[in-house]
Amino acid sequence: MDDKWFKQQQKKVDVTADQIAAKLGRDRSVVSRIYVGRQRMSLDQAKVFAEVLQAPLDQVLEKAGILESRETHQLVPGFSDGDASPFLEKPGRPGDLSSTLRCAVAFGGGRPGVDVWKVTSSALILDGYKLGDFILVDTHQSERTSAGDIVIAQQYNNRSGGATTLLRRLEPPVLVSATTDPDMQRVVIVDGSNVVIRGKVVASWRS
Repeated sequence: MDDKWFKQQQKKVDVTADQIAAKLGRDRSVVSRIYVGRQRMSLDQAKVFAEVLQAPLDQVLEKAGILESRETHQLVPGFSDGDASPFLEKPGRPGDLSSTLRCAVAFGGGRPGVDVWKVTSSALILDGYKLGDFILVDTHQSERTSAGDIVIAQQYNNRSGGATTLLRRLEPPVLVSATTDPDMQRVVIVDGSNVVIRGKVVASWRS
């Protein structure tokens, strides 16, 4: 367990151990036990660490000592940079969090697997999704999507082992953008391997 790497990542993305524990749905002591090697990190926990620390899952698994680096390339990476990213509370900004959570709960959020994300690109700007908008993503509906749904997907790079997060409109069997940016207008085929839908956007709002 490379606890120094994990703590450096926490500082890098400005996340506390309490926030990680909250995402895990456990007490802060669990994070401490994992860091000192008294508790082995599970794969499900590693996925949470990857999301919260904004790091690839393969790197989290390697730094946690779960798998050797040559083995991690066979695993699916965690959410990475792209069109949207998970929204995390920043210490010292309780007002921002409370208003965001109130909106999320009003739209059916506030439960495991239904998380607040933030739009970070103009991929769907012509559909009304602007940079900085909040979206509520239901991962339970990843396999219950239909034409016209707005979804979060991952596009994997087999060479690098990394992935890019996509915010797109589903028009089976492809994902399409709604933007004037030519770099984002390429149609992406959902094949369940290189491109996988991870959740459905069930609500959106802006502060």
